[in-house]
Amino acid sequence: MSRYYIDYEEALNLIKKEVFLLESEEVSLESCLFRVLREDLVASFDNPQTEVSAMDGYALSFTSLESGKDIRVVGEGVAGELPLKPLKEGEAIKIFTGAPLPKGADTVVPVEIAQVDQGFLKVKGKVKKGANVRPRGEDYKKGEVILDKGTLITPSEIGIIASLNRKKVKVSKRPKVGVVITGKEVVEPGSPLTSPAQVVNANAYTLIGLIKEAGGEPNYYGIVDDDYGETLKAVDKALKENDLVITTGGISVGDYDFVKEVVKELEVEPLFYKVKVKPGKPVFFGKRGKKYLFGLPGFPVSVFVSFNVFVYPFLRSLQGAKERFRKTFTAFLKEEFRRKKADRLEFVRVSCHFNKEKGVFEVVPLKNQSSGSLSTLKGSVFLMPIKIGIKALPQGSKVEVIKVKPFV
Repeated sequence: MSRYYIDYEEALNLIKKEVFLLESEEVSLESCLFRVLREDLVASFDNPQTEVSAMDGYALSFTSLESGKDIRVVGEGVAGELPLKPLKEGEAIKIFTGAPLPKGADTVVPVEIAQVDQGFLKVKGKVKKGANVRPRGEDYKKGEVILDKGTLITPSEIGIIASLNRKKVKVSKRPKVGVVITGKEVVEPGSPLTSPAQVVNANAYTLIGLIKEAGGEPNYYGIVDDDYGETLKAVDKALKENDLVITTGGISVGDYDFVKEVVKELEVEPLFYKVKVKPGKPVFFGKRGKKYLFGLPGFPVSVFVSFNVFVYPFLRSLQGAKERFRKTFTAFLKEEFRRKKADRLEFVRVSCHFNKEKGVFEVVPLKNQSSGSLSTLKGSVFLMPIKIGIKALPQGSKVEVIKVKPFV
């Protein structure tokens, strides 16, 4: 049964109830970036596998240094080769970064404070026992779970997977997401602009980027004119070929807003329509079997915000991600915030910077909060949720901020 004009939390709960886990697949290291891990990765060996030097210098036993006796340099150790014989008291070898320590050595004297004269080592500074040595298993030990199932794979995780001696890894399949843009006024970028009534299509390309960032595989079905038959055909095709379909526009109350009528004919079950949020109130969520549809408003900022607060957690959940929502952080209002109405949860755009003197993030609400002003999202602009019932916040207020993009 469809819910109408509901609270944000209720909308999230309805979305959560529809989550299912996509199938997994095995992919190469080159193909796993921003995918979600579907297995625990356990170390099959210690890393490093033996004690190694952390820098260029001379490996010896600390007791040799303490004795004050002559220390003879008897060889050298390089990365990738095991020492041929153990060191005796009063002996040292020249060693390079990453090279295994010979038995009998427990300390490395940095090359900067070492001098070799006629084959004997002289140390020109103080060195502690065990200095400049990476112990066996310093990074991780055999049997340790290094990456948990549900981890989002970033470039650093790819390096870790490679270090575990894995060429392939099991991840969630990418959710296929169809994008349908509606509106006879919308034209593709690069088109001749022959009328001031035309609107250049930014929504499709914003969504394609957001879908990729959320781990999805976008499929773009182009711009559909404000025509019932064309809209029906495009949405039906997209539903058949994808796990999720996102439409923009055509979901409000205008004479040419056909998406609402189309979903009825296509037997898409409405789960909710309209949410008490700003921007993005006329958002639709429905399903046909295990295929889902989000109908987003047409204004570009509404599309951006609606995707981040509704679609992003759904896509991440389908992939089994541990972290399903955008990350948040705490900041302080640099200026007072006021709004005329407080009947909806508002995602206020704020510019953000780090105050080095205070050691805190500070945010300033943008003067322009128009849903049509996409350029307001440039730079370090994030979303500050303001709860229903709050009309004003004084300067210095502690606030939550949703990190919907990297700091720039």
